This record gives sequence, structure tokens and C-alpha cells, in this order.
Amino acid sequence: MADIPVGMPLAAPLPRQRTLLVGTVFGTAAALMYFAALLGVYLRERSDALADGGSWIPTGADIQLAQPTVAAWTMLMSVVTMQWAVYSIARDDRTHAVLATTLTTLFGFSVIITTSFQYTQMGLVADESIAAALIYTISGSHLAMIAIGLVFLLLMAFRALGGQYSSRQTDGFVAASIFWYAVVFVYVVIWTAIFVLK
Repeated sequence: MADIPVGMPLAAPLPRQRTLLVGTVFGTAAALMYFAALLGVYLRERSDALADGGSWIPTGADIQLAQPTVAAWTMLMSVVTMQWAVYSIARDDRTHAVLATTLTTLFGFSVIITTSFQYTQMGLVADESIAAALIYTISGSHLAMIAIGLVFLLLMAFRALGGQYSSRQTDGFVAASIFWYAVVFVYVVIWTAIFVLK
């Protein structure tokens, strides 16, 4: 082992790499571009159908506003609990970080259940109209995004319980929060573009 000269300071430790955070930002940006493209196609097709004097939603379909509104408010409440998780882990409060992550996960599951129930009530057949196909594609893609976010959140909670995250290493929770905020933002846009405007 090489001798360290007397009076020389030790080298500073290398800063922690933020690979997870950077990767999450790129993945979130890709997901946002995907939904922007889908919603752009949806709004263009809707505009063309209405300009021709036709109806956009097929007759016989029943797209209620109640279930999507409940889901939208649930997603907005999950922003508070997600921020609570980030706040807690930054203060070495693993108990509250895990509790907040669990609540956020429950909110996500409740949106999946609400959307699944709405599918049974809408009466849309995907191969009968472009509107039905696009609605199912957009909302189904969002359900997949929620599922990815839930796996991400549960993994961060598990790692926090194992002691891998603390006030010095909050990257995982910050990354999960960035993705989750994107999930909420996308749902609010879907709620407005599809269910409010119809």
C-alpha cells in the first residue's frame, strides 16, 4: 500500500452517479412523446369526423364522465402522497416514505380498477370505429404506464426498507416521483381530451 505523504489531504470521494435519475428522465420524455403523438392523432381524427358533419362517438356507446373524474381526482391526490414520500426519504424517515409510497400505490390501483369498470360500461367495440380503437389504445397505454409506475414505486419502497435510500441517496424516490408526475399529467390530459370533450 502506497504511503500517503504527511500533511496531504485525502482525495474527495467521487460524486454519486445519477444513472437512475437520468435514465428515468429519458424514459419519461419518451413516454410523454408517445402520448403526445397518440393524442394528436385522436384529436385530428375527431376534428375531421366532426368537420364532415358526422358523430365521433358511435351511437349506442355510453361514455360517462363520472368514473374518469373520480380517477382524475385520485391521480391528483397521489401527487401529494408521492411528494410526501420524497420529503420523508430526504429526512431519513423511512417509515413515512414507505407509508406514502404505499398510499400512492393504492391510488394507482384504484385508478386501474376504475378504468376497468369503465371499460365494461362504455359499450365501445374497437373494430367498429376509429374512435373506439383510439380510446382503447390511449387509455390502455396509460394503464400500462400506471403499472410501470407501480412497479417502480414498490421497488423503491422495498429498497428503502432494506436501507439503501436515505437523505444522502434520494435518487430512486426522486426518479420515481418524476415518472409518477408524468403519469398524473398524462391522465389529466386524457381526461380533458377524451372524456370531457368527447
